[in-house]
Amino acid sequence: MVVRSRSLVLVALRRMLARGRGEARALEQALHLRNVLRFVAIFAATILLPSLLLAYFGIASIRSEEIEVMAEVQREAEGVATAFTADVERSLISFEDNIVNRLEAGRSPLESPKELHRQLLVALRFSADGELLEPFRMGETLEPTLDDLVIPEMRAAVAAELAGEDPMQVARMYGQVARGRHPASVRGRAGFDRARMLAAAGRQRDAMSELAQISLELGEVHDPWGIRISDLVRLESAELLLARDTEQGTRALQALVDDLLRRRWVIGDGSEAAIARRALSKFPPTGPQLQVNRMRDRVAERTELLYWASELLPELDAVTGRVGRVRPGEFQWRTGTRALWTLTWWAGDLYAFALDRGALEDSLKANARGTVLPDANVAAFLVSPETAAPVDWMERRSLGPWLTGHAIVVVAKDLSSLKDAQSRKRSLRIIMVGIAVFTISVGVVLSATLVKRELDVAGMKTDFAANVSHELRSPITQIRLKGEELMLGLAETEEEREQAYVAIVRESERLSRLVDNVLDFAAIERGAKSYTLRPGDLIDTVYRAIDSVASAQELQDKELDLQLPPELPEVHHDADAIAQCVINLVSNAAKYSAEHGRIGVTARLVDDINLDRCVEIAISDNGIGIPPHDLRRIFEPFFRSSDSLTRRRKGTGIGLTITKYIMDAHGGQIGVQSRPGRGSTFTLRLPVTPHHEESTGIFRGPARTSDPSGD
Repeated sequence: MVVRSRSLVLVALRRMLARGRGEARALEQALHLRNVLRFVAIFAATILLPSLLLAYFGIASIRSEEIEVMAEVQREAEGVATAFTADVERSLISFEDNIVNRLEAGRSPLESPKELHRQLLVALRFSADGELLEPFRMGETLEPTLDDLVIPEMRAAVAAELAGEDPMQVARMYGQVARGRHPASVRGRAGFDRARMLAAAGRQRDAMSELAQISLELGEVHDPWGIRISDLVRLESAELLLARDTEQGTRALQALVDDLLRRRWVIGDGSEAAIARRALSKFPPTGPQLQVNRMRDRVAERTELLYWASELLPELDAVTGRVGRVRPGEFQWRTGTRALWTLTWWAGDLYAFALDRGALEDSLKANARGTVLPDANVAAFLVSPETAAPVDWMERRSLGPWLTGHAIVVVAKDLSSLKDAQSRKRSLRIIMVGIAVFTISVGVVLSATLVKRELDVAGMKTDFAANVSHELRSPITQIRLKGEELMLGLAETEEEREQAYVAIVRESERLSRLVDNVLDFAAIERGAKSYTLRPGDLIDTVYRAIDSVASAQELQDKELDLQLPPELPEVHHDADAIAQCVINLVSNAAKYSAEHGRIGVTARLVDDINLDRCVEIAISDNGIGIPPHDLRRIFEPFFRSSDSLTRRRKGTGIGLTITKYIMDAHGGQIGVQSRPGRGSTFTLRLPVTPHHEESTGIFRGPARTSDPSGD
């Protein structure tokens, strides 16, 4: 059944093509066309049809996709809210777990509190009755009193020290204040200052003795500025020891800082921090730097915690005043003005932790923005108790019980922007479909062009075979007729016999030229043609070529005008190949000229832009000319013009192809100028200086020229 259908297709194609072509030509083209139709069918079934279906479904899906946009935006909003609340929950639950883990392990969560959470400001422990247990203590802040600071004797001693008077004289002035009937804070400070002046006067032993006596009598007293006398004494003693013995002084400074860090500092009083920083500044550069750095970090951390404990005292009283008892490990969260508090009970004590509310909210706002991708259709905001939520929110999630009153709100971006985004997606989809259709169309056009070209080439090859057959038949027929005439004795006179001999030789030469052209073209097609370039007289080569073709029948009634100056320089060329070019062009000029036409052959030396100095050979005629639309194709293989005047002249369609190839192989050029009805002029230009390294070597041309030529 398949064979029958194929036969029917072939018969139908042959009948359609038979008009004006003949049965044999129609059958050949029908076979080619059947293969083309098979290719087209396979192309349409495997590429074209699936591509069109994909394009159709792509366009049809645009509308349904737009309907799903809002649902997708809603799902996107829910996903953003879920992701954000999960991050908040994970962070704060991890904070609670860290606290419980420390308590269960018997380690105080007040040690290195910054390790619990990066926004932690202060951590405190209270007893059940509200007494602050650690790390600080509540106490009176000792402010300097006016009476203590305006004692005349004390002011005089201070003025003398500042004026740079004799240290012993200043020491005696401070001693009078220390022995006077003044408050203990003034006497203690005056005694300490007297010891300093003794040390400045070089009496270190007396200074050390004075410091020991003051520490024994008034060590627990605070000076007018709230600094404990014993801390001042220890700091000064360590400095004096450091001057005598670096190792002992370093140990004394280290012991002082350690004692200060173990002590519970007083909230609202920074004297311990001041003494500790002063002691740390006195450590020698050759001391234990690692330990000093650790102590410096601990002092800085303790100072910061003390500051925040003082700042948050009002919030602390409000939060702890309304906290209820919960089971150990459970947390209550309270929102203050400056801090977010979390409270928990453990072993009868209340632990309070304050997180920096401002920093925490800023971090959450940044996280809210970071949760949403830049090209998302939604935006996320953190809403606090002081701010109102947008009325057009799509999703809202409370952040309780941790941040009471806070919520994450997700809203759709500007609807116009959303529509613009949808429009851009729609346009992009349509453009992609359009590009796909355009690409398919271009592929179809290119495929059709290739198919047409293959058909044209097949037709030209068919014409070439027919033309070669005709060209071969004509000289063979003449040779046979003249040979039979001689063999049968029909040429009775000597003149008749001479004419028969001449005709046989002429047609044999014509046959040889035709066979040479066919063989040369075949060699060119397979890349096996080579030429030997040697310096020689180009004019002599042209003369030999014209002599060999002058007796041809088509030149018998033509006027041959030769203008070949003998003084032209030698040119590197293959004489046989150039002669073949001249013969082809002269034969074409004779073939396409009218009776008694004129053929001109000229030579001259010219300067060419591309070839520098070159010899130009021009072959012109006054024949039928070449149509303008055929000029760009005359060098293609097998090409013959569709003009009726041209079709009447037989030819193979390869002469100009061979000529152009030979010129390309010599590094030369071939050009043509023609006007229909006025004739044509072909020019051959060969460079005087060879373009090849071997001036007398063998040059192999390309297997096929980039612009294949034809007759």
